[in-house]
Amino acid sequence: MKITIFSAGLIGLAAALPQASIQESSSSVVQTSTTSVSSPEDVPHATSLAQAAAVNVTISVEVPSEIIDTTSLESNSPALLTTKPVESNEFLSPADFLTQGLSLDDVPEVPVDTSALSKRDFFGLFGSSNARGPFVNFLKVAAQIFVKVEKIIIYWTCPQWTRPTPNTFPGWRNYKSNGVNLGGWLVLEKNIQPSFFNDNAPSAIDEDSFCKTLGQVKCGALLENRYNTYITTKDIDNFAAYGVNTLRIPIGYWAYMPAIAGDNYYTGGQKLAMQKIAQYAISKHNMHIVVDLHGLPGGQNGLDNQGKTGQLTWWNNQTAFDLSIEMVRRATDDILRQPNSGSYTISLINEPLPALYYFGQTQDSIAYLNKYYKAALAEVRKRSKTLPVAISDGFIGPQTWDPYWTNVDPYIVIDTHIYFFVGGSYSYDAAYGACYLAKSYQNASNPTFIGEWSIQATASLPRCTNDMNFNHLGDNTRRDFYRSQLQAYTQYLSGGMFWNGKHDGDAIVGDDGSAQKYYWSWEILASEGIVPRPGDKLESLC
Repeated sequence: MKITIFSAGLIGLAAALPQASIQESSSSVVQTSTTSVSSPEDVPHATSLAQAAAVNVTISVEVPSEIIDTTSLESNSPALLTTKPVESNEFLSPADFLTQGLSLDDVPEVPVDTSALSKRDFFGLFGSSNARGPFVNFLKVAAQIFVKVEKIIIYWTCPQWTRPTPNTFPGWRNYKSNGVNLGGWLVLEKNIQPSFFNDNAPSAIDEDSFCKTLGQVKCGALLENRYNTYITTKDIDNFAAYGVNTLRIPIGYWAYMPAIAGDNYYTGGQKLAMQKIAQYAISKHNMHIVVDLHGLPGGQNGLDNQGKTGQLTWWNNQTAFDLSIEMVRRATDDILRQPNSGSYTISLINEPLPALYYFGQTQDSIAYLNKYYKAALAEVRKRSKTLPVAISDGFIGPQTWDPYWTNVDPYIVIDTHIYFFVGGSYSYDAAYGACYLAKSYQNASNPTFIGEWSIQATASLPRCTNDMNFNHLGDNTRRDFYRSQLQAYTQYLSGGMFWNGKHDGDAIVGDDGSAQKYYWSWEILASEGIVPRPGDKLESLC
């Protein structure tokens, strides 16, 4: 038994796509998605999966006659609508894979693989059984949908990205971000620039161990030079030439206060360096700045991107909680002292994980995050009634937070991250996955932006032995994947920020031996013509 979802020709497309999106197409193009079912009871669910795969096309359902008369089917079952289009807003999201009532005690411990963490070695880390949780489970199921979709070509014109003049930000509900992250600048990550570590502290795996190895004086001197040279105004001009209108800047708690006992971070010129770049971006190019609190006292995710690998003591720790609220207070005051403070958003936390490698949340951790979000928001609102505040969805989808954050504050925005390096998504198929996920998120009660995304696909073997359908160079796969994500996040959400502006990672992630930097460096992708400019006419998979 099977369900086939198809759209034939331009007429079918016109019924489902915004008219502005349909500039050229071929009447002979057909998009097909097939989902197998083993019993009549599976038909409605299989239909919704197939519908989700055929995002943006008119849908018809074809069902074998032997199951149409089955009494177990409801009278309004999609299986009975054999000649009519089926419309549905049912899309899977990570929220569908939450285990209700799950306690943190129910999440098994896994060993810390620091070498894999420090390199973001996706073969050794995310390609293994270590990565788990709702986001991973979602991608494993969704990957089986993406693989069944045949390519259909439409055209999309890259917009002239809005750049509000300083202090006139319209709010995230009315803004479309074409953004770039400045990761690895104010919070070191070894995978982003391995040479900086290898030249100075080869055994270090993150910023904390970098400073511990070198000592405060030498570490401080190296970092101060980096703050002033790694990201320059020339970089900002280059971003602007491609229509970038948003910068997300990761920064650690130690930029706002001395490192807590047991941490080895250097506190110095991080804030001043950020202010100089931010003010240039705002005054010269009307960019919006997201100050992302990337590393919290005690460590919120155990990953190297928080500054200290393996540290995960932020949760249920009153001292760390109080210090985090103090960090929010100081970061807010710092923003409000800037001449263009109306061009900022503050983001309260980056990728909180309640257990190592657990990409999702438990009921316990949702409650704790809500406690932190409410206390942090109150601290911000004591100082500003309108400063936008971003809260992380914690890899469970923005709709999961609707019961807690609907109509709470008009300046709240949800920050979610979409990566396809887990779960079995191939680079070709994942381009459809981006469209699918963005559409599944669009009905959340608060606006949503994609705070991080890249174009590295899954860390597993290609689905066919001779099929170049994994990460590789030499064709349009990376271009299609980049541009489809750019379109999807702009069309359905409040846009996003590519991770990362600069990336020189040398870990091998391609089936052709290509290095990570070719999938994570905006700078390289722009130089190769993969990043579009405003006004470019793009072939799109959305």
